[in-house]
Amino acid sequence: MSGAIAKTISSTLLLNRMAKKYGLTLHETPVGFDGIAELMLNDDVLLGGEESGGISIKGHIPEGDGILMGLLLLEIVAEAGVPLTELIADLQATFGPTVYQRSDIHLKNSVSKEDMTKRLVDKAPAELAGESVVKVDSYDGVKYHLADDSWLLIRPSGTEPLLRVYAEAGSEEAVKAMLQRGRELVGI
Repeated sequence: MSGAIAKTISSTLLLNRMAKKYGLTLHETPVGFDGIAELMLNDDVLLGGEESGGISIKGHIPEGDGILMGLLLLEIVAEAGVPLTELIADLQATFGPTVYQRSDIHLKNSVSKEDMTKRLVDKAPAELAGESVVKVDSYDGVKYHLADDSWLLIRPSGTEPLLRVYAEAGSEEAVKAMLQRGRELVGI
């Protein structure tokens, strides 16, 4: 297997874990398929995907193709000869369990992306859901990386008057706590 993995900042950390296990370079882009498409056109990228389900593979069009991905998934299930639920269980046994959720906060007034980003970075919490915040990224919203590999991302939508709050962790309880804390951090 050769090539890199390209994903958006809001995509699952399972891709990070897989890239590490298989020795693949991982590129992370802002939300939207534009950055992934650019990487697929200009670099050796094996797989590119975003949180909304848009995925493309090397040698195919540099755009998310749900029909092709559905067909490839059917082929994987047929070749494996086991139910999809078993393949997912194997994936989680190999790479660890993850729970991912997104909460949308509808806004009555516009929010300055720059002001929100500055406030969320300046007032970054020391911990979320009992885990230490070890890194803060602010190139597309604000993403808090936690010591256990979990994360919380807060970013304004590029297409609608709302804030999107994303979280991924090893349990549903941790994700719910992180989403609630995200709402508190933005003052809602």
